[in-house]
Amino acid sequence: MKIATILGTRPEIIKFSPLIPLLDQEFTQVLIHTGQHYSYSMDKIFFEDLNLRSCDYTLNVGSGSHAQQTGEMMIKLEEVLLREKPDLVLVQGDTNSTLAGALTASKLQIKVAHVEAGCRSFDKNMPEEVNRVVVDHLSDFLFAPDENAYENLINEGIPKEKIYLVGNTSVDACLRAKELFNKEKLKDFSLIKESYAVLTIHRQENTSSEKLKEIISSINTISNTVNVLFPVHLRTKAVIESNKINLTENVILTDPMGYKDFMGLLSNSKFVLTDSGGIQEEAVVLNVPCLILRDTTEWMHYVDMGKNLLLGTEQSGIVDSVTELLSDEEKISAMKRVKVNLNEGAPLKIVNTLKKVA
Repeated sequence: MKIATILGTRPEIIKFSPLIPLLDQEFTQVLIHTGQHYSYSMDKIFFEDLNLRSCDYTLNVGSGSHAQQTGEMMIKLEEVLLREKPDLVLVQGDTNSTLAGALTASKLQIKVAHVEAGCRSFDKNMPEEVNRVVVDHLSDFLFAPDENAYENLINEGIPKEKIYLVGNTSVDACLRAKELFNKEKLKDFSLIKESYAVLTIHRQENTSSEKLKEIISSINTISNTVNVLFPVHLRTKAVIESNKINLTENVILTDPMGYKDFMGLLSNSKFVLTDSGGIQEEAVVLNVPCLILRDTTEWMHYVDMGKNLLLGTEQSGIVDSVTELLSDEEKISAMKRVKVNLNEGAPLKIVNTLKKVA
């Protein structure tokens, strides 16, 4: 069987990383990179970090509006899929690359498999929510990471026989990267284990100039109590520079990092402030308290369990919540004591399922 695996962003590269070698062993795999993330720091460094082979096709789509980006991806993907004639297209998550891959394959009557199916924030103002819902309803094989995602799919009328509860590939990727981390990296930033917070901001809704100013103002206040390590996404950096947004000296700015370095620094932190869905998962795997800079999340069950904390994006809410957390170490300890059943082995389950049913 020939499988075309489509990816285009950092989260997809990471979450596919333990799966790609297994697919190469068991099938003929065509690896296609759309170019949605197209800089070395956001892309190639992750292939090197994770010891992944080169892609068979790189489409170099780059940036643009959602419609422009998705449309250009579909045009280029159609050419590749017509040439390669795969039996199955494999996509992951909720990006424009995911949507373009699933739509193009479906229109060519190629079967679609979706890794991380069924995740929902129930907020259709988020482009990612629209992407993940559409892709799930186009897919022939839906690999759900947990029971909540499975139930979401059932509730939307997707037949049970299409859904496979396999677990989360990010568990395998995250634990592997943690083992590769060189702890000397802490010294590069003059950091001590669990004495600093990590910050990431990249989502479209958080990087408008006014919203980013509000979030950064919150972080500046928080940094008076705890140092904050901030690997700056390229989109976020451009907004900070163009709007002359100031950060205090207690906020340590860095370029985007490779996966193993970021996982190592995350695993040694006191907590993480993020708007990333992937980092919410990774924080749970590493047992690092995760404070979410969003009003909704597709990983709400971790919030409901008390494992992660949803802060919203208003300055007062962010500052008040973090101040309360920092003033009572027991609150952080309580978050770390919440047990989550996270099992390794999702990539192998996906491959074995495809061997049986695809």
